[in-house]
Amino acid sequence: MPILDHFSDKIKRISHFHSFHNAWATQIAFELNKILPKGFIAEPNVHLGNLGEIDVRADELLSEDTTSLLTQYHAPAPRGTIQVSFPDETEIFIVNISQARATVGVIEIVSPSNKDRQRHRNLFVSKCLSIISQGISLLIVDIVTIYPFNFHNELLRKLEATEGQMEEDWETPLYCSVYHYISEFVPNRKPLASVSEANSLPFGTTELSVLQLWTHALKVGDILPELPLFISSEIAVPVKLEEAYMKTREGLRIF
Repeated sequence: MPILDHFSDKIKRISHFHSFHNAWATQIAFELNKILPKGFIAEPNVHLGNLGEIDVRADELLSEDTTSLLTQYHAPAPRGTIQVSFPDETEIFIVNISQARATVGVIEIVSPSNKDRQRHRNLFVSKCLSIISQGISLLIVDIVTIYPFNFHNELLRKLEATEGQMEEDWETPLYCSVYHYISEFVPNRKPLASVSEANSLPFGTTELSVLQLWTHALKVGDILPELPLFISSEIAVPVKLEEAYMKTREGLRIF
């Protein structure tokens, strides 16, 4: 089903976006739990301390052998990879929920209250930076048509990235984006700073912090994409946004 304008008078008479937002998050979690490996679980609409509410969270409950998953789903190549360093003021996100439980993936469905004023926009960006900086895979879905603010571009501005931004076009004001923060070893291009640095890295390489990006510009009438959500540094599961969106619309009788 194509993306609707959930803020048009016609759709608002059928369903308020707050109800749809919560139902969609729950449906995404249901669909993820069908494919997540043993030892992982997805939960909707949970609160994580100072970070507030998370729409969908994937947690690793146990230490399981996930080697076999490498052949089950292959994430598409990222649309961009940028070198990053996180601002010092980024809030620390505690991922150890309990002794044997850690958050490995987060899905954020943008709501109007995230975008309606500068303070709320700043809080949302800070939350996203906190999630990404801890190596937690993040997927953002923004189908809010009434505010043009682009969180993806603001995240990259905060990271002082010089590439990877989306064109801010009124024709495609909506988007989905995935962020996967990893360390990469690249060949040295200059002498290492110290002997201790040389001893801590593979011979002839330098460790770089990079952010892999999957971005899709969207507009009303488009079909939502399938995107990867990483549950480890190498293993991802597919998030079938369109399938969950369709089932949510059917369940709420939004046609």
